[in-house]
Amino acid sequence: MSGESAITELRPAASWTDDCQGKKDYDGPLLSISTRYWPGPEGGGAMTFDSRTGKVGSWPYGPTPSAHASILLRLAGGEHLVWRDAKFEALTTAEVKALVEAWVREQLAAVIELLGGLAAFKEDWR
Repeated sequence: MSGESAITELRPAASWTDDCQGKKDYDGPLLSISTRYWPGPEGGGAMTFDSRTGKVGSWPYGPTPSAHASILLRLAGGEHLVWRDAKFEALTTAEVKALVEAWVREQLAAVIELLGGLAAFKEDWR
């Protein structure tokens, strides 16, 4: 999808819902964070089954804990576009989580900057 006409065809993941006393809300997510974490060899893995022996086992997720994080633009129908994403790997779960959280904070700062900085936001919009 590219070009200005493709952008106008996109529909946000928002819908009209009834509020009280005849009011309506048009709400939904616009951007979201999506992260998948794999615990490495210590935390399970893909299930395996040996049909010859009947033994059930697991194949480790990888040599170390890892994660893949994305910033998603949410669209109607459960669809999304990936704005940015990154992969992380470290020796411990805590280190992977810290890397993901630091990257997400960087993306938050980037979004704020693209939208005109904190001064562009109203404290109370109601």
